[in-house]
Amino acid sequence: MIVWVQLPAFPVHFYHREVLFSVGNMIGRAIKLDYHTLHQQRAQFARIAVEVDLSKPLVIRIRLDGAWQYLEYENLPVLCFKCGKIGHTKETCPDLKPATPQLAMVEFGNPPEPEMQGSSEEKVGFGPWMVVTRKSRKGSKIQVSGKGNSASDQAEVPSQGKGGKREE
Repeated sequence: MIVWVQLPAFPVHFYHREVLFSVGNMIGRAIKLDYHTLHQQRAQFARIAVEVDLSKPLVIRIRLDGAWQYLEYENLPVLCFKCGKIGHTKETCPDLKPATPQLAMVEFGNPPEPEMQGSSEEKVGFGPWMVVTRKSRKGSKIQVSGKGNSASDQAEVPSQGKGGKREE
């Protein structure tokens, strides 16, 4: 299955075609790069289309230049937050034992490693933080998965301004 993967707060010095394809191949098999990522137009996150193996858990994070880079997957149909595989939910997971994702262990007394994302939110194991929903070009509202359902959690898409360009 081919999915778009976002790398939030991806360091600008890694925005090179060869590096981005290498990163994509660490996740699965890199297929293509987002136009804006390739041309460094929106540096909020890098975006790579990757072919993932449905029989294996999704990759949560990768190590880049000594720091962790978390991954977010766009528009996944159904993702199990127990085993990290696509195609079923946590409630219907065929695995009887709890799956532990492959995460680096921090020894007692050693300071935790700096995070590339700079977020205070702890991202351990599989969870809703892995899934994002792309903005709709036609809709007026979007919903980001895993962030709640309140009205304050919905963002509006900028309206069309003069000449058909979006106002930001």
